[in-house]
Parts: sequence; structure tokens; C-alpha cells
Amino acid sequence: MKSLLLRCLALSCLSLSAQAHEIWIERDGAGPVRVYFGEPAEEAADHDEDEIKRIVKPKVFGASAQAGALERGAGHLTAPLKGEGDAWLFDDKVFEPWQGEDGKFESVTYYARAGRASTAPKLDLELVPSQPGGNALTVLYRNQPLAGAEVTVIDPQKWQKQLKSDAQGQLTLPALRDGRHIVVVSHKEPVQQQIAGKQVAVMHHISTLTFLAE
Repeated sequence: MKSLLLRCLALSCLSLSAQAHEIWIERDGAGPVRVYFGEPAEEAADHDEDEIKRIVKPKVFGASAQAGALERGAGHLTAPLKGEGDAWLFDDKVFEPWQGEDGKFESVTYYARAGRASTAPKLDLELVPSQPGGNALTVLYRNQPLAGAEVTVIDPQKWQKQLKSDAQGQLTLPALRDGRHIVVVSHKEPVQQQIAGKQVAVMHHISTLTFLAE
């Protein structure tokens, strides 16, 4: 009985961790891509080295090139990327599938983007600017506008604002402080998919956009 209880608690913690955490990436100019994993809204951002170890083989790329081999640093990863501009990341292997409260298996796929220069989507779930560097964004899921998506804006001082996309999947960011912002959107999808030997019924898609406001 004790073993079963501990297992249930572990699965519950896994579910909460998977849904509360985000991957976000940062890039400055033509510099390398920095990869973070944790809860960016926390006052002391969670860059725990044990957490970042979950990120093993993400796909990191730019507009016209794949990133180089990842290097592990203190609480984050870095990957060289040729050229300038935006960067993207995709990773669907951070957590093993877990059982939800109804006993069905769930899984999570993470997406991340740095920069607002490109208006072309490259991820299944993405916040895409309507014009380069603009504050008007469209939430796209598999290239289709996602209406009613709940979006969180996190500014450099950890101030948060909740937004929701309209019927066309569009939203406009509020007035922004100078500094780096993180915008988060999630989407829960019913699926019938085999992952790591488990029949997964729910897929959580979590996507971030980071950029510098001046």
C-alpha cells in the first residue's frame, strides 16, 4: 500500500512538473543559442542543473542552419548557430509518459523560439509575429490559428499578464519594459499514440517565445 501511494505521488509530481516547466531559449545577434528549462516566472528563475539534465537531444536550428553540438554550462545549455536571426527548438523526449488522474497516459512536447524577426512558423505550436519585431502575434497550431489560447507574458521583472487569443488566433502584447520577455502558450490535444511503449491519450504542447524589448 505504501509503495502504491509513493508511486501515485511520484506520478502526480511528474505531471505537475511537466506542465509547470517550460523550455525557453535566448539568442543575441549571431551568438550561440542558450537553452533553459524550469519555471521562468519564479522570482529566482529555476535553472537547476538537475532539471537541465533532462534536456538531452533537442532539435535546435535557425532560419537556414542546424545548431552545432550542445555544451553544458551552469544551469543551461549552449549551442553554436551560424548566421544571425531567430532560433527555434523542439523536444518531445524530456519526460516519459505519465498516468493522469483518470489513469490514461499523458505526454508533453516542448517548443521554443528566440526572436521576432521572422514571420514564418517553423514549429507545431508557435507564437508568430504579424510583422518583424511587432507586438501583434498569432498563435499557430500546425499552421492554423488557435482561438482561445491562454497566453502568459513574463517581463524582465517577473511581472505577468494573462492574455487570450481571439477567434483568428491573434493577440497584441501590452506595453513592454526594456529587457528580455518570455511569452508562454500551451495546448492540450487528445491523441492515440504509442510513446515509449505507452498508449498516450493526451499530449500537452508547451511553447515559448523570448525576445528583447527596447
